[in-house]
Amino acid sequence: MRLIDTHCHLQSERFDGDRVRLVSEARRRGVASGLIAGGSPSDWTDCARLARSFGWAAGFGVHPLAVPQTPEEALAELRAALGREKADPASPVIAVAEIGLDLYGERANFERDEYFFAEQLRIARDFALPVSVHARRAADQVAKWLRRIEVPGGVIHAFNGSKEQAEAFLRLGFRLGFGGAMTYAGSLRIRRLAASLPLSSIVLETDCPDMPSSARRDAGRLRTEPADLAGYLEVLAELRGVPAQELAGQLFENALDSFPGFRSILERQERTAGRLELHC
Repeated sequence: MRLIDTHCHLQSERFDGDRVRLVSEARRRGVASGLIAGGSPSDWTDCARLARSFGWAAGFGVHPLAVPQTPEEALAELRAALGREKADPASPVIAVAEIGLDLYGERANFERDEYFFAEQLRIARDFALPVSVHARRAADQVAKWLRRIEVPGGVIHAFNGSKEQAEAFLRLGFRLGFGGAMTYAGSLRIRRLAASLPLSSIVLETDCPDMPSSARRDAGRLRTEPADLAGYLEVLAELRGVPAQELAGQLFENALDSFPGFRSILERQERTAGRLELHC
């Protein structure tokens, strides 16, 4: 069984003390690779370095809660950084991530945020890269821009919208990311969607170190880890009434189709098996 974590933040300083152990444990539990999503220009170098060391993938982008007051410099940095990575055939950067919109709480500069999101989509389009999209309470606004600016697919990260919004994203060629929120008995809408949507439309993600599962919450251990993905597979299998092994293969292919760059990442990983630099 092989799994891919389609959205995580392995660069987080919360992993600095035991990152190697956590990646090894994830491999032991079947997590073959993951997408390390950037949040701002300040962490892109770490994302790429860790991805190279562990045989994982990286995404460069600016999180919607980190949009700068003057966006143009960050947009220029993103375009330049992706240009450098594209020139390297062995680059682990396979996506523009994490980008999106967020309407949780007061967003006084939402017009600026929309502009910034649209420009990041244009950069993804220009570099022919899929995207991992944050859409907290902003599914309709995100869908509007995805209709206007066509990119090579990707994933709506941590999907928490309605069935109608889910279907709209599927029509646009996107898959939906499910993770820790799916484990809560009270997350009725998320669990219904996880149980009923076509399996071809779903990918798994941890968003580690965030989005803890119900078990982590109850135990007071809120830092999510890459190996948690195996538990999310078990929850999804229970919701769908299908053995986990039967789901795993399709979910793995869904991740590869959402982020095709994983194919070359995994091929390189296989060639260097046993020699990955687990010292970060």
